[in-house]
Amino acid sequence: MKQPEQPSRAARPPHEVALVRPTVSARDVGSVQLDVVAVHEAYRLELYGFLLHATREREAAEDLLQEVFLRLVRENAAGRAPSDPRAWLYRVGANLAASRGRRRTVAARWLRSRTTPDPVEPPETEYLREERNSELHHALGRMNPDARVALLLAGHGFSGPEIGRALGRSDGATRVLLYRARVRLRELLAPDGAGR
Repeated sequence: MKQPEQPSRAARPPHEVALVRPTVSARDVGSVQLDVVAVHEAYRLELYGFLLHATREREAAEDLLQEVFLRLVRENAAGRAPSDPRAWLYRVGANLAASRGRRRTVAARWLRSRTTPDPVEPPETEYLREERNSELHHALGRMNPDARVALLLAGHGFSGPEIGRALGRSDGATRVLLYRARVRLRELLAPDGAGR
């Protein structure tokens, strides 16, 4: 039995990328193959633009584009051609861009942890830090307990409502307490000695 002629690749509009069925044998029933070259021609530039916006790097977008189409070739060769090639390409491209971003973040974090400066500081820096900490502890000791606790909790990342619940205060009262405590601490730490 003779197969019907497929229109040439150039004659197909990009949104009508043809699925080409090979000659059907008993083993190939249900196997659909894509014309990967036509899919590449139809969506390459569009997908490249998407990946360029996602990565903001020309070389990375080119690498990801190549990987997306390589995966399409593998899926097609395994008989798992996607039914909607455009959606499949975008999904795989977005997943690869997200994975690349995660890998870069982890690598940058690891690199920063390995390139931190030597913890040995000059004695002057250590002395100044200890003096400043001593002044801070002295100033906190001169504040009322609620204000001191509120500042310490805020310094450890607690939100206003969380601080309010810990102190048994309303949100508004906690905001006022934090404002006044910060003002008082600035006065106590002022270099001219105001508030001492």
